[in-house]
Amino acid sequence: MPFIQVMEFEMNPSEAAASLKSYASEGKGVSFARRGIVCADRNRPGTVVQLIFFDSVEDAERNNELELTQRAAAEFSAKVGEVRFIDLDVIADLVI
Repeated sequence: MPFIQVMEFEMNPSEAAASLKSYASEGKGVSFARRGIVCADRNRPGTVVQLIFFDSVEDAERNNELELTQRAAAEFSAKVGEVRFIDLDVIADLVI
């Protein structure tokens, strides 16, 4: 079952996008993440919502265990502080 991890944190959206691009580049062929979207909350300036897509929760767990992910998470947490995580099982994925 597809899985999405939603992360909400305070950061400049451009910096968040650059951080995710850097992770994607470094993790190419290694990471289990399939897609990432960085969004700026229009109603709360400075709040970023990031969505990371995985083929399954098991792939997300494997991804979390990678040295690359552990290092990136430590560096990221040092920059942004608290991150709110929401873990979602995808029940339906429709093109509307």
